Amino acid sequence: MIDTNPLRRVFWILSFSLLMSAAVVRGAVSPDAIIDPGNEAKESRESRLSAIEFSPEEKTWLADHPTIRVSNEFDWPPFDFTISGTPQGFGIDLMNLLSERSGIGFEYINGYTWDELVEMFFDGQIDLLHSLSFTAERAEKAFYSPPYYHSKNVLILRRDSADTNNLTDLEGKIIALPKGWSSIKFFRKYYPAVHIIEVESSRQALEYVDQGKVFAAVEQEGISAYFIKKHGFNDLKLSKWIDNAELQKTSSMHFAVLKNQEILFNILDKAMNTLQPEDMRQLEKKWFSREGRTIGSEDVGLTPTERAFLASKKAIAFCVSQDRMPLEGYQQNRLTGMAADIVEIFGERLGVSFTVVPTLSPTDSLSKIKAGQCDVLPMVSATPDRRNDIDFTSSFLNYSVAIITREQEGFIGGLQDFTGKKVGIPEGEFTWETARRDHPGVNFVSFPSATGSLLALSSGAIDAALVTLPVASYSIRHTGLDNLKVAAHSGLQDTIRIGVRKDDVQLHSIMSKVIRAIPVKEMDSVYQKWVSLTFEHQVDYSLLWKILVGAGLLLSAILAWNWQLVKLNRQIGKAHQELEIKSQELERISRTDSLTGLANRHYIETALAAEINRHRRYQHNLSIILIDLDHFKRVNDSFGHQVGDKVLITFAEILSNDTRASDLAGRWGGEEFIVICPESDLEGGAVQAENLRQKLEAMHFPVSGSQTASFGIACLAVGESLDDLIRRADDALYAAKQKGRNRIEKAQSSHVAESL
Repeated sequence: MIDTNPLRRVFWILSFSLLMSAAVVRGAVSPDAIIDPGNEAKESRESRLSAIEFSPEEKTWLADHPTIRVSNEFDWPPFDFTISGTPQGFGIDLMNLLSERSGIGFEYINGYTWDELVEMFFDGQIDLLHSLSFTAERAEKAFYSPPYYHSKNVLILRRDSADTNNLTDLEGKIIALPKGWSSIKFFRKYYPAVHIIEVESSRQALEYVDQGKVFAAVEQEGISAYFIKKHGFNDLKLSKWIDNAELQKTSSMHFAVLKNQEILFNILDKAMNTLQPEDMRQLEKKWFSREGRTIGSEDVGLTPTERAFLASKKAIAFCVSQDRMPLEGYQQNRLTGMAADIVEIFGERLGVSFTVVPTLSPTDSLSKIKAGQCDVLPMVSATPDRRNDIDFTSSFLNYSVAIITREQEGFIGGLQDFTGKKVGIPEGEFTWETARRDHPGVNFVSFPSATGSLLALSSGAIDAALVTLPVASYSIRHTGLDNLKVAAHSGLQDTIRIGVRKDDVQLHSIMSKVIRAIPVKEMDSVYQKWVSLTFEHQVDYSLLWKILVGAGLLLSAILAWNWQLVKLNRQIGKAHQELEIKSQELERISRTDSLTGLANRHYIETALAAEINRHRRYQHNLSIILIDLDHFKRVNDSFGHQVGDKVLITFAEILSNDTRASDLAGRWGGEEFIVICPESDLEGGAVQAENLRQKLEAMHFPVSGSQTASFGIACLAVGESLDDLIRRADDALYAAKQKGRNRIEKAQSSHVAESL
């Protein structure tokens, strides 16, 4: 009921006002809370933090200094870097928060190395230096903020190096550290026997380790993991934390202001104190999660010196072999093959032009780059001998090397079957060094090109040829050598890299960075374009004539010659069809389980390794399901292997029909199956497995009756290897068996299986 007495209404209003004022004076409750008790929760953080109490002196300083100069590195993600001149990173976002809270405008100074920025700071050309570690020497001249990020220092090593986190193991070895880092002084003081190469950036330090130029690099764990995941340093690994308290002091991040700018430091310190734990969590989530690793994912990350180098260089010269299709070729005065597309990508990324120096063979290309007649080899394999004269980037394409024989050749187990026989190798291929070393009993013969070795094989001059699979496929189809076949894999893998002249350090660094900046999908599309291409055959009559003469065929008259050509043309067309069918059949057999028609174990391992690499580059989810048919031995023992085979085939059909199009199902061995589930986390894998479990349980088999299976699911963890992933899924499968079968178990990262 509303009180209508005006005197009483005035009394209540005055009383309420007095009570509210007394509460405010005591600090017990705010006026807003009395009016609306829920307003405290609704009040924005910005309004609570805006009332920083600046002293009169600080207010005067702010009025006189609306903008200050702040450091910005070019290539230290995720803390501090630039993309097309725009500052980015954890440290930059933190500085922007301080600018917002303090009211000072920040002008970012970039285009310099870290070493140069530090020098500019102490010279007074920069007001604020951020994301740096504490040293006693720097603290004599500058005020340091409290640490706002900490990550332990680790060693970055090649995967083929022995594990170590002991700094004494570095003595006598070479490590890479960015110029101006406090850790350089640490090593010179405490570990003078460690040899240091000073590089431009952390990324370059990791590249030096990856390329074998140095033994290790030292970096914060979080930064190292970021680089490895974002830029695909798959050949690198991290050590455990380095057990050295003095070195670990260099792994906390602060901002610094010179001691002659005490007022500025006090203002920024007050602004820093307004930041809440949630603010820092949001920054960490942004820059250390998947989102952070995709920001600027295609940025090449060139140093100012490297950009100046490219600007001064009119063109980069590529040596390209004329007869190495589909990898590279030079036809009608134009670069062709995969190399043409890759060089075009380089030009787009770097904004520089390229010239082509055609060569007679890979050997000729190697000679020309050694002689300085060209700068780069676009598609070359690294060997110990070549590393004496050429620096190589990391690999960007991988191919199997095939053993090619004549059609009538029987089963081939490998190169060991050709002991005492002649095997041709195209001149300049890496196999010339590797195969001769591993198979000294084989008589290897060098040929100017892959086509030359295959022609010699076709005519019977040699017993086999060792040719990279895409090159072999192209050459056989293009020359119409229908009496040849891909007999076996040699066990050799051709890893394609960029080769750069040894004395051109700047260009090598640039090419290493641009290779890492090219997305996997873009490189895959180049491969698919050239390897999957069907070439229209055109009869080379002069070549046919040479083959016929070489084989001792004589033609007695012009009419007979024309008739033979027509006949041969028809045979070649038919041979092409047969070769295509045989090639497809050979590829299908090499990756398919003969009983179930699913992918076999070898193909599954290859596909899973590729998915893991894709996960590391793009941070997508990846899970696997291991499946074991319950009590399957009883089926074989009770009803015979034919009935057992029928069960396996039927279950394989369930896997084929009831998995996603993006999944890959395979037979892992015996009654064990596996499903690779890209873009699926642990819960998604469990849902998929439960669907399969129910489908199988509901199935009735004509002879053996019902059948169940046990399932183990694992999701790939950060930094986990293929073997560890399989082992965790297998542990979960074992747990499902132990708990009664016909069930699903999820493997946790702690290696403890969790029931569904």
